[in-house]
Amino acid sequence: MGLLANLQVSGDLAGLVREFLQEHEQTQSELYRYLSGVSANSRMPFQHWWAVLDELQTMFSDRYIGIELGCRIRADFVGVLGHLLLSSENLTDALQGFQRYQRLLHDGDRAVVTAQDGLICMSWTTDYGASSRLSDEILVVGIIHFARTLVADGSLSPERIHFTFNRPPEAESLQQVCGCDVKFSQRTTAICFRPDQMLLPVCQSNPSMHRLLEQQAQALMGILPDEDAFTLSLREALLAAIRQGQPDAAFVARFLHISERTLFRRLKAGGLNFSDVMTQVRMQLAREYLLEGHLTQSEIALLLGYSEQSAFNRAFKQNTGLPPGSWVKTQQA
Repeated sequence: MGLLANLQVSGDLAGLVREFLQEHEQTQSELYRYLSGVSANSRMPFQHWWAVLDELQTMFSDRYIGIELGCRIRADFVGVLGHLLLSSENLTDALQGFQRYQRLLHDGDRAVVTAQDGLICMSWTTDYGASSRLSDEILVVGIIHFARTLVADGSLSPERIHFTFNRPPEAESLQQVCGCDVKFSQRTTAICFRPDQMLLPVCQSNPSMHRLLEQQAQALMGILPDEDAFTLSLREALLAAIRQGQPDAAFVARFLHISERTLFRRLKAGGLNFSDVMTQVRMQLAREYLLEGHLTQSEIALLLGYSEQSAFNRAFKQNTGLPPGSWVKTQQA
């Protein structure tokens, strides 16, 4: 389990799953009872959100839950943020609003909007570890579905989509729903639109309402609980340990000014394992170094604190399913 697990998502999302269960007459299920106790103005850890989605997928094993829930996204399920986007001037304004206030929806990695290959791309890194496949599908399909709602054009489609997870059974369905090329096992999760699409007007644009909702969003951002301080500090400590060539618990504990015993206790309390989180950060750096192409694999292994290149290759293949060289080729395809 990665560092993201103990960061949080908005309780508004519980309503999305509750509605699905209601429509499928599952209000007596344990999952529905649990979600009934999650209020819209509360927060829940990512690991609980992932567990909810996994349980729902188990209950409906013949359906693609990530796609179905993404296609159900409405303003109601993302709170003030959703209504703020509905009142935006155009798609650019809406995506900038999402970028600015996305912490109302989730903690962790923030979306970054950049120009790439003549396209406008919104992307998320995995600095705190990958989210679950179902959660990422809901995020991406939900944004596309909501963008279509904003501009009242059900045929609006991005130019390309990137996911960090491996190609899933529902790959073809994802491509059909998104209406564009979808690539898997990528460095970041990303949605890319053409510049002309970004200028499409929002059909319910309301400047005066937008100003009021922005004030409300700013106020809500101000009262959100702090992101888990230990998780944020732990990531800094892990990076420092790797850079110093000491990827071990003793260095991390010293960096955090706590004992090793306290470090392991706090990791256990958060459902984390030291070896897992260290590997997560190492693999994130490995992917970045490999894509930059300036270092050999043996140099990368040395920088990441592996005793030899073969140990790095084994760890990388175990994490990504591919040896480093093969993985790079998939990114360049």
